[in-house]
Amino acid sequence: KKDAEEEKVRVAKAAAERESAVGEKHPSLTTGKGRTYKKVVIKGVDEVGVKITHEYGTARIKFEQLPEEFQTRFGYDASRAQEFLSREKDLEAARARASIAALRANAGLPSSSPSRPGSTKPRTTKPRTTKPKTTRPETTKPIGAAPSAPSNNVEIQPLMTRIAELEQVVEKLRPEAEALDDKASEIEDDAFKGIGGAGGDPKVSQKKLTEAKSWRTKAEAVYSKINTARSEIRQLKRKIKLIERSSKDK
Repeated sequence: KKDAEEEKVRVAKAAAERESAVGEKHPSLTTGKGRTYKKVVIKGVDEVGVKITHEYGTARIKFEQLPEEFQTRFGYDASRAQEFLSREKDLEAARARASIAALRANAGLPSSSPSRPGSTKPRTTKPRTTKPKTTRPETTKPIGAAPSAPSNNVEIQPLMTRIAELEQVVEKLRPEAEALDDKASEIEDDAFKGIGGAGGDPKVSQKKLTEAKSWRTKAEAVYSKINTARSEIRQLKRKIKLIERSSKDK
């Protein structure tokens, strides 16, 4: 209990020292790495270190690089400093993600790259935009085989042949469309790569967004061909069923 009370007093004293230090001026301040700042004014003190202005700008000096007198005066605790840095890093990451999501939404893009069918990653929900959405045909279910037909039915045979041809077209075009779509998503991600990152370009690359749109348009064109083929397959299957039904009624 005594130790807890002493710790409470120490923390309170350190907090008071940190608050009173704001605005304090120092002719110079040398860090443990040997760097000297001149015309120093303390702007704030937290668990990690001291924020200052100096003759050339601003800086944040960690306590581990400050003289021992600063560490003692401001109640430096290495474990608490590490916890503070972790929380600060998480907060910055959350802000960066929110910033990226907002920028992507304003550009008419999904908040992150859409997942491929069969992927373990959760699918993302695209925001509503005026941009036409890419319509991917279903890829998890193969196209069902055409209804069996009597071998002597001359009307059905050419329809079944056409269905087989269209199914081959779909199987050939599907990987092409997905590759184009993935390429577009990859370029979109690159366009936002620098947002929120340390030392990165804080601007969205409009050039990359334009390039991504071009790839997306190509993907949509291929998906359109796939959907057209699937639509024809469905029509042919319905026609076969009608012929079979008509044959049974005779």
